[in-house]
Amino acid sequence: MRRRLLTLAAALLLSLGFASATFLALRQPLSLGDYLAVWGLKARAIHSSGELSAVFRVDPAGEFSHPEYPPLWPLALAGTAKLLGRYDELLLTLLRPFLLALAAGLTLARTRAALPARLLAAASVTLLPYFQTAAYTGYAESLLLVLVLAAVFLLESPVPTPFTPVAAGLLLALASLTKQEGVLVLIVVAGLLAADRRLRDAAIVAGTGFGLGALPWSVYRSAHGVSGLADFGLAAFQPSKPLQAMAALGEVALLPALPWLLGAALLLALAPGVRRARRPLFLGAGVFAGLLLASFAFARPDVTWLVTWTWDRLALLPVAAVLPALFEAATEPFETGGE
Repeated sequence: MRRRLLTLAAALLLSLGFASATFLALRQPLSLGDYLAVWGLKARAIHSSGELSAVFRVDPAGEFSHPEYPPLWPLALAGTAKLLGRYDELLLTLLRPFLLALAAGLTLARTRAALPARLLAAASVTLLPYFQTAAYTGYAESLLLVLVLAAVFLLESPVPTPFTPVAAGLLLALASLTKQEGVLVLIVVAGLLAADRRLRDAAIVAGTGFGLGALPWSVYRSAHGVSGLADFGLAAFQPSKPLQAMAALGEVALLPALPWLLGAALLLALAPGVRRARRPLFLGAGVFAGLLLASFAFARPDVTWLVTWTWDRLALLPVAAVLPALFEAATEPFETGGE
């Protein structure tokens, strides 16, 4: 009876989190921030012209639209609009809850615990601040998150098949075509596989990911006169900038995040089994965060400004990736006590 009540409560929380995120998205459909300046602008251009190269013509000077950004999210918006018969931003907003449902489902599938804990892990994804605001409804991180979680799910499988690294590489290729952070994930995953002496898998994942994702897009945009990154460049390198980024992150995020960090640390301290089993996951999340931090050394805009306006979106991937491990850690002491 107790297990059934816990399962019911967790399912209710998942439903409420999903309903809240969906309501917030539909209340302010695809109309804010970078959707207007970047993703939606490019999606409308592709939809009206039928050409991918249109993403380079909407803002020829590259003043605000970031023509170097990967194109998969605008392509997804434009393709969905074609299927719908018109570019309707209210209908396209439904992509957000659809992707959220996939992310929650993948989190549930990745969590190695009893059903109540798995449902709570899925619910926690729907309750992340990124999804509990309308500000990011038209942004690309939702698609990026689903692709990365799907790749991690495959690579974490206790019974991988010969096709697992190929499928994971394809997913990470799509991730690198969604946002530049996808390239970092690809590097981290390939590096961890190589460090684990899974050299064949590492080569397949890296070859597929770069060969079908980052490399073709780099060649394509270079052929259209778009090279380099608007916000980052070698000429802007200063070794002190990551320290500035850390200081800015501490100022804007440390206080609200501190209780959650302490809670996570306590859970993991009481769960040595999870710490051992999930070591590659924690290492990957840490390396990814470290690479993001190091990238600020090459930032062109003011680092404090850049961190303030991007930290919550950059944190989405590593936080969502480790959620299953935290809920596994929460259940380990009880499982051990019952043995």
